[in-house]
Amino acid sequence: MKSFMHHIGYSLLLPALLAISPAQAERMFKWVDEDGKIHYSDRVPPQQSKQERREYDERGRTVKVYERAMTPEEKAEAARLAAIEEEKRKQAEKDAVHDRSLLATYSSEEDMLLARDGKLASVDALIQLTNSRIESTETRLREYAAEAAEFERSGKPVPGVLQDQIKSARELITENREFVRQKEVERESIAAKFDADIARYRELIENN
Repeated sequence: MKSFMHHIGYSLLLPALLAISPAQAERMFKWVDEDGKIHYSDRVPPQQSKQERREYDERGRTVKVYERAMTPEEKAEAARLAAIEEEKRKQAEKDAVHDRSLLATYSSEEDMLLARDGKLASVDALIQLTNSRIESTETRLREYAAEAAEFERSGKPVPGVLQDQIKSARELITENREFVRQKEVERESIAAKFDADIARYRELIENN
C-alpha cells in the first residue's frame, strides 16, 4: 500500500485506511517524517526506519510503539545514566550487607562502644610504644653527635662506624615518626567508622 499523507484528523483517516481490506489491514504503521508530516502505511520505508513509529491492529488499536533511534550523544548520555544507576544498585546491595553485619555482630550499642574503645586502645598502645622508641633513639643520636663533635674539635676524622650509627639513628627516627603518623590517621579512621556505624545501628534498631 502506498504511503498516505495525513492532512485530516487521525480519527477520520485511520479507520478508512484499515477498512481497505482485512488482509491489507493486518498491520498499519504511523510515523512522522523529517518535515513533520504524518504518514500511514502497511510498511515503513527503510529511510524512515529510524523514526518513531506506531503499529496498529485491524481495529485501529496501538499494538506496539517503536522508539526512534538515538543519536550518538543520546546513546552516550543513556550509557552514563545507566552506569550511575548500576553504581547506585551496587552501593545499595553493599549497604544492605553492612546493615545485616551490624545487627549480627553487635547485640547493643554498648557492645559497639566497647569494640571501638578496644581498637583505639590497641592503636594508642602502638603509638605510645613507638614514641618511646623515638625518644630513646634521639637520646642515642645526641650522644653520637656529641662524640662526633669531640673528634672534630680534636681535628680527628669521625670514625666510619660512628657515622653509620648517626645515619642509622636518624633513619630510624624518621621511620618511627612516619609509623606514628600512619597510626594517628588509622585511629581517626577507626573512630569515624564507629561513629557512623553506631549512628546507623541506632536507625536500624529504631526502625525494627
